[in-house]
Amino acid sequence: MLAFQPQSRLNKPEHYGPVFADPVYRVSSGSFLFLANPGQTSLSRLGVVVAKKNIRNATGRNRIKRLVRECFRHHDFVKPLDLVVLARKTALALDNAAVAKDLQALCRALDQKVSKK
Repeated sequence: MLAFQPQSRLNKPEHYGPVFADPVYRVSSGSFLFLANPGQTSLSRLGVVVAKKNIRNATGRNRIKRLVRECFRHHDFVKPLDLVVLARKTALALDNAAVAKDLQALCRALDQKVSKK
C-alpha cells in the first residue's frame, strides 16, 4: 500500500531516541542525512527532521517533509528500518525533481549498506 500509514511513522521521542543515540547506518549527501537502525516492527518507519534553523519559512519545511514522505512511500527497503531523515540548509535551494533524485540515491545507498551487514 502506498499511503503513508500511521504505523509507518516515528512519532514519539522514544522512537527517535535510539536512532539518534546510536545509528547503525548513516548515509548523507549535501542536502540530507539519513540515520537508520534495524526496524523495531515488521514495517519500515520514517521520522523527518527539518530544523527551523536550517529552513526558516514553514512552506519550505513542509515542502521538504512532503517530498521525503513521498520518496519513502515509493521505496521498498531491503529490511524494515527505523529511519530518520534530517534536512540541511542546501535542501531548500533544490527544486522538487532534484530533491527526489537525491533522496532516491540515498535510499539506494542505504539499501546497499543494509544488504552488506
